[in-house]
Amino acid sequence: MTSVYFPAAGIRFLQDLADNNSRDWFEANRARYEADVKAPATFLAEAVAIRFGDRLGTPLSHKIFRVPRDLRFTKDKTPYNTHLRFAFWPKGKDSAQPAGGPALYMSIEGDRHVCGAGAILFPDDKLATYRTHISDRDNARKLAGLISGLAQSGFRFDEPELKRPPAGMVTSPENATLVRRKGLVAWHETPHADTPKDISLTDCLRRFELALPLYNWVKAL
Repeated sequence: MTSVYFPAAGIRFLQDLADNNSRDWFEANRARYEADVKAPATFLAEAVAIRFGDRLGTPLSHKIFRVPRDLRFTKDKTPYNTHLRFAFWPKGKDSAQPAGGPALYMSIEGDRHVCGAGAILFPDDKLATYRTHISDRDNARKLAGLISGLAQSGFRFDEPELKRPPAGMVTSPENATLVRRKGLVAWHETPHADTPKDISLTDCLRRFELALPLYNWVKAL
């Protein structure tokens, strides 16, 4: 299973799609998509779910998001996503909505490979628990330390979703930024070289391992 990988040819397909984002081009290159993108992505997702599920001691569900875009509510009518997005989360949880975490995320794009862990958007009950938890200064200090440690290891965090603390929320120097968050994900990005290389299962597992502290923190919340 360690020989499973997403091929450089698949990355080149995504780059070409970005330059030729039309149904006619996609249909003319569908054989490339099936062989270089869809099939290896399926194998890679299954392998990550099995291997990291074994690492966590919990079977993982997984999802590969659709390449065709939903054009109903957007002014941008380009028909295809030029990235490939994945999500992995514990089986038995809300299988249709992994965004609430704990979950692992991956994106293969024309210019980079991204791995992440955490929760994109806490559901209402978990958001309330999160806010109660970080109202305690020691808890907030520990979480801030975890975030700082991941940042020093090359992870980035999106800006908080809120511009100001929620009404009635107790703030402190330790939680001033944390209270403005509605989700929490650590992202690790690796740019592709000028000549893209295969993305190995080993590399995916290694970067998910680095993000495991935040995954476990969200799981315990």
